[in-house]
Amino acid sequence: MKKWIWIFSLVAIIALTGCIKMEQDITLNKDGSGNVKFVYGMSEQTITQMEAMKQMSKSEDGAEADDDNPFEFNEDEVKKEFEAMKDQGITLNSVKTTKEDGWQYMNIDFDFKDVTKLEDTSVFENVTIIKNAEGNYVVSSKMDSDDMGGDAGAEQMKAMLPMLSGMRIAIKINTPNAIISTTAPIKSKDSAEWVFDVDKDPDSFLNMSKTDMEVVFGGDGCTIPEIK
Repeated sequence: MKKWIWIFSLVAIIALTGCIKMEQDITLNKDGSGNVKFVYGMSEQTITQMEAMKQMSKSEDGAEADDDNPFEFNEDEVKKEFEAMKDQGITLNSVKTTKEDGWQYMNIDFDFKDVTKLEDTSVFENVTIIKNAEGNYVVSSKMDSDDMGGDAGAEQMKAMLPMLSGMRIAIKINTPNAIISTTAPIKSKDSAEWVFDVDKDPDSFLNMSKTDMEVVFGGDGCTIPEIK
């Protein structure tokens, strides 16, 4: 599960894998439980190349080098990881690999009983949940400029742009009560969504590192534990 890191680790991922697609749809309930629907994809050509590199990296005694691929495309391996998290109240509903137009996708659907356990598994890495003085909940994820390596990191990201055709990252948060405010460009009464689509906006990859994601929603009837 720790391989499925939050969006702000994508620079390292792209450096390893090239173009990716990812959609994360998180539903938060009033008691702090919820559901996550997670889809990620890579081109079949890239997956094949990475597997070949993995085989070439075997040591002379036959042992394999560490697998740096952060995305797992083996359903059985995904099931094993979730089986180990049952005692944390995280339950896998379904896992399925699909192929479309030369891309391979992993579709994962799971429930959680306690949102703070997602912090431990890195799904909510860099995310805080705080109840403010007005009794409303604030879910936020703010990027520290140092996390991207400062100016050097920005230059590195620009250098990656040619390899990013087809990249699309979407993150959606569904809230238990009406949203009061959000920085999301796509929003409804109880959902906020950020989409970074390089084909539609070549600068979206660079903007991703500058985006502060925040959602403020009403706290009536909520007993959601805080993540600070």
